Amino acid sequence: MAFSAVQLTAAVVIVVLSALFVRRRRSGALAGLPGPEAAHRVLGYLPIFYRTPVGQIDFTFQRVHGGAAKFEGLFGYQHLWLCDPKAVKYVVQGAGYGFMRAPERKENARLILGQSVLVVEGDAHRRQRRIMLPGFGSLEASTYVPSFSRKAAKMADKWVELMQGQDTFTIDVPAWTARATLDALGEAAFDYQFNALDDMSGELTKVFNNLFAKTRLNPGNWEIFVSQMVALMPDNLVRFWNENVPDKKRAFLIRSREASERVARQLVEEKSAALLAENGGHDIMSLLVKANATAGAKDSLSQNEMLAQLSTIVLAGHETTANTISWILLELCRNTDVQTRLRDEIRTVRRQRDEPELTAATFDDMPYMTAIVKEILRFHPAIYNMHKEATRDDIVPLSHPVVGTDGKPIHEIPVQKGQKIILSTAAYNRDTNVFGADAHSFNPDRWLKEGYVTKQSLGVFANLLTFGGGNRACLGWRFAVLELSAFLVELVDKFEFSIDPKLKIQRGAVGFMIPLVEGEIEKGSQLPLQVRLAPSTD
Repeated sequence: MAFSAVQLTAAVVIVVLSALFVRRRRSGALAGLPGPEAAHRVLGYLPIFYRTPVGQIDFTFQRVHGGAAKFEGLFGYQHLWLCDPKAVKYVVQGAGYGFMRAPERKENARLILGQSVLVVEGDAHRRQRRIMLPGFGSLEASTYVPSFSRKAAKMADKWVELMQGQDTFTIDVPAWTARATLDALGEAAFDYQFNALDDMSGELTKVFNNLFAKTRLNPGNWEIFVSQMVALMPDNLVRFWNENVPDKKRAFLIRSREASERVARQLVEEKSAALLAENGGHDIMSLLVKANATAGAKDSLSQNEMLAQLSTIVLAGHETTANTISWILLELCRNTDVQTRLRDEIRTVRRQRDEPELTAATFDDMPYMTAIVKEILRFHPAIYNMHKEATRDDIVPLSHPVVGTDGKPIHEIPVQKGQKIILSTAAYNRDTNVFGADAHSFNPDRWLKEGYVTKQSLGVFANLLTFGGGNRACLGWRFAVLELSAFLVELVDKFEFSIDPKLKIQRGAVGFMIPLVEGEIEKGSQLPLQVRLAPSTD
């Protein structure tokens, strides 16, 4: 039965008000937790939370309240914020599927990705993850290193061309790394040439250019209000809203998904034909098609699910890596001794190994480079927080008690089904009990000292929350670590990096973290660095 506009509006209002009433009553379980005062009568603390540079609020909560706090959202609804190691580990690993990705976040992801592994839950998530696993093993990831190295070297060659004999040249790093990582991803993951480094007019290159800065940076109060109201509606009403109510920012996201799906459809057809001809490749997409073809009818992915995985791989492995390379180079500018020491290690190892191309084994002989990669993933995590929702009543344990509003210690937090939870990757990764007293300083040497980092058995890499953990851990974490390593080796070997000391860089929040130039926020992701050829050691 079709709904009239009046009927739909009335239904939405009733659903939202009912949900608000129920959720506000349930969130009373957090009454004793500390937290900040509401900043807005309707939106509570949300405007500050969504419009403050990454980490500032999290580090304040961590310093003032400890590992757990609460803050008010829409109409007083209480959100639970966590960075306590034991609590975080329980939510992402110990409770299984007891905490799912927040529904409103999943719906936003569905607009961009379709029904991908980042969106679905339960049995559908297990089925999709099982099909995707063969393409992301350690052996498979290692074979992609030469592709990463070639694209990094190609980008470096283009920088040399731009310098045209000048001693120093200014490079907007994320504008270039976004193109280079798209090309690296295309070759390694799909055996496909996006050619973004050569041609900026490609469809995917254009639609992904500053996509998240255009759609998620500094949302206004009305935008926050609508997003929070829509999140309270049932899934079918949320989908109806997103697909039928005009919105410029959503249109950008849908356009990016449609562009990805067009490329994905072509790739799936090509990989399927190659498999039938017993000529399948070893790229991620070929392995995904092969795994799907050999799965039973009950376990295989539909065509739409297959298309969604390509969009997921492109977005999850492209923008985040491109921006992380930017953060690495920024810290090398701020810590010139680290940059020099790294270059010395890279050149020493390359000279000793005398290899025609980089391999994963090359990185094994570069402990300082590996320490820098770990440190940047800790210090500037691309995904700075995770939004979860409890699927059942539960009790979240704390490793360190927090002081309640009544002055008494709180050792565990009861949560009720439907409770919204924010896990702060940014704050957990700066926990002094885990990463040392200097956790708020960039110090790669922490990874080279036995016992400096306290093992938590959390996550999939270096006790970091950066790649998540448990059944929702990032499938492509090995891929990302090796790609970062390859780009770092090629760039630091060839160039010296510095930054104008007057330039102020902010950590922009758009769902993942991007570098912004203070005073030029409207331009989106930017990091202008001064680049010169590194002196030869010959």
